[in-house]
Amino acid sequence: MQIEDLFTPAQQALVAGLHRRDQQERQAGSTDPLRLRAVSPQVAHYLCLTAIHQQAQTLVEFGTSHGYSTLHLAAAAQRTGGRVFSLDRVPEKTAAARANLRQAGLDHLVECYTGEGKAFIAALPERVDFVFVDFGLPAFAPMFTMLESRLVAGAFLFVDGWSKVEQWDQNPDWAAFRNRLDETADWLTYILPLEKSHLIAVKL
Repeated sequence: MQIEDLFTPAQQALVAGLHRRDQQERQAGSTDPLRLRAVSPQVAHYLCLTAIHQQAQTLVEFGTSHGYSTLHLAAAAQRTGGRVFSLDRVPEKTAAARANLRQAGLDHLVECYTGEGKAFIAALPERVDFVFVDFGLPAFAPMFTMLESRLVAGAFLFVDGWSKVEQWDQNPDWAAFRNRLDETADWLTYILPLEKSHLIAVKL
């Protein structure tokens, strides 16, 4: 069984269509603020598999876009009995994600929000065990202290990253966030090289 098998044929077609559109927009060099900007299938599959392995109950996503990764998190939540909470700053993207989730029949598993992070975090359940960040780390980092108090032992954090591992050290904002986790005994971290270099961490 593969990740694709978690989806019905109609859901597979929807997911594949979103990926195709994202690839077309990238190849065309689109600068449209409403473009998809989806993660790669590699990342989406990794997130889905990890959430299922962890039996995640409260899956939190920063950066819904049109819902490509959200669909994969919802497929995981359907298996674990969990629920997805997803935030985007662009109302049109939230609306597109909701439409895609409805089309997939997975909307009952996901709560989509539009806005900035503090109000979103305040509305989350008290116990969070899975976090995916595709929001821009400079925007996410100031919210992390507020979110961290809700993260249970064993909580998994995935931060969408850079093309090269070195950039985690060269960019001051990204290096500061990584060092914050590295320098405490509360977190176990690793830079995961997929198509880009992502930060993954587990709260101890």
